[in-house]
Amino acid sequence: MTLFNPLALAQPALEAVVVTATRSDTPVERALADVSVIDAEQIRDAGAATLPELLRSAGGIEMYQNGGPGTVSGLYVRGARNSQTLILVDGIRLENPMSGGGLLEFLPLSAIDRIEVLRAPASSLYGSAAVGGVVQIFTRKPAGDGILPFASVGFGSRGTRQLQAGMSGRSGDTGFALSLSQDRTDGFDATLPGSPDRQVDRDGNRVGALTASLEHRLNADWRVGANLLVSDGRVEYDDAFSTPDTAKMDYRSAALSAFVSGRLMSQWESTLRVGNSSIDYEFAAFTFAPRTDSRTVSWENVVDAAGARWQFGVESLHQKIAGEGLTVGSYIYTRDSRDTDSVFGGWEREFGAHLLRLTLRHDRIEAVGSETSGSIGWGWRLTPNWLLRAGWGSAFRAPTFDDLYNPWSPNPTLRPERSRGIETAAEWRRGGDLFKATAFSNRIRDAIELDNFFVAQNLEVARVRGVTFEGRRRLGEFTLRGSVTFQDPQAERADPVTGITTVSDLARRARRHATLGASWQRGPWRLGADAIAQGERADTNGARMTGYAFVDLWGSYRIDRHWQLFGRLGNVADREYETAAGYRAAPRALFVGVRYDGR
Repeated sequence: MTLFNPLALAQPALEAVVVTATRSDTPVERALADVSVIDAEQIRDAGAATLPELLRSAGGIEMYQNGGPGTVSGLYVRGARNSQTLILVDGIRLENPMSGGGLLEFLPLSAIDRIEVLRAPASSLYGSAAVGGVVQIFTRKPAGDGILPFASVGFGSRGTRQLQAGMSGRSGDTGFALSLSQDRTDGFDATLPGSPDRQVDRDGNRVGALTASLEHRLNADWRVGANLLVSDGRVEYDDAFSTPDTAKMDYRSAALSAFVSGRLMSQWESTLRVGNSSIDYEFAAFTFAPRTDSRTVSWENVVDAAGARWQFGVESLHQKIAGEGLTVGSYIYTRDSRDTDSVFGGWEREFGAHLLRLTLRHDRIEAVGSETSGSIGWGWRLTPNWLLRAGWGSAFRAPTFDDLYNPWSPNPTLRPERSRGIETAAEWRRGGDLFKATAFSNRIRDAIELDNFFVAQNLEVARVRGVTFEGRRRLGEFTLRGSVTFQDPQAERADPVTGITTVSDLARRARRHATLGASWQRGPWRLGADAIAQGERADTNGARMTGYAFVDLWGSYRIDRHWQLFGRLGNVADREYETAAGYRAAPRALFVGVRYDGR
């Protein structure tokens, strides 16, 4: 079934297709959601940047990082904190069951080929943690016939070096892709004078990654495949509980998935997917070495019938923790595993130039309870270029193993965090040009925070209201793009003793933040500049962090069809700023290299 059929011929033909907004292939202008795509070219242009830094450039996202690559980091999508944004890798949940979140600092950009960012409550599609939105990472997929090699090597400031090599291709009905990468940096002195975590040293990082993909078409209707991502590294960091010699952490992150997909009938597409993700890390300074696993099995179906599109499926998630300090040692967690069983469905139908979509999901979480989430989306194609849309969605986040089962101060009576979000938007698209204005409001109740005795409690109500303007325009050889968000991120917290409610700004969220980019292309040359700005905000300890703005420059020169030179100068003015109080962000850095692509 083709969406918006009466005007389909008038729609742009080259718009990207996204998966994350609906769990199935959907043209981005018909997704009825605030979704962005970061493609392979944008990832390559980012040079030696970290994944959280790149995601910040997508707009509507703020980030923090305790230093350079590999150090603790997180995202705020529409004001929702890191553990309230779900991370997927090739359709599989990547999540630390102990604290929540996907620990994006463990994933190098060299392992990633494409990213989709959904900014909206999405538990009706994905279950727990999709409160602020979903970030889905895609690894490289088979491309082209025959065997096509690719490679790149780059060097930069402070001992930064990056090497990647691999190949992809197809032979008959079978396609494959394989990539190996190694990233290293000597880092920089991350902590500022006066910080309680102050250590006068450079904090380096090294990480190796392997990605692989295999697909085989069984016949005209059915195909099978598998995807793998593994990253393994060591990072140096600063904190008050270690010395420069012991402040080191080994880490490993992996996601493996396999699928079979095809048509049971001409109008019935079905996909069975199994996967396992793991996040492991070990500290040199003390005995704490978590090993976590999240195993997923899902069966998804899309049926076109009775003039509508129907979606239904089931999903099972098994999460387990183990290791020193969790299940081994003098102090152990009171529970080491948890199962979640889910059923979900959706319905969408056209009514002339209108499209209506409904989704519903029920999750039964062992030892926590059951949660039901829903969403409604509506779109009205006013003209071939203009779309008005509105949406409502509910979402939740289940308490983590740290919240419920830690050996020092557990709270097994915690309730899940629950949210309600609404948005309205006006979008104009013509070819590659875009203007979008989105007003949003999200209320999160029973937010889980630590009390004065370091026990997790349902203490807070978070409210984030705002508007985001986004644009992209092609002017001859130039392309301009930008995003600006104005928001009011507030927390209402009730004192458990006095009952007095206080209102304050949510930590590390600014009332305004923006991105701006410009690029120029002529013949073999591509040049560009990106600017990031964020307003004043408070940290978790109450310290005020001033607003900042900085500019990155990048460029490339294509020698011939296969070879390309590239470079990036980050933080051109060497602006000193903080995204986490007491930690300086990356100073000015130059990164240059050469790339070969056999396609």
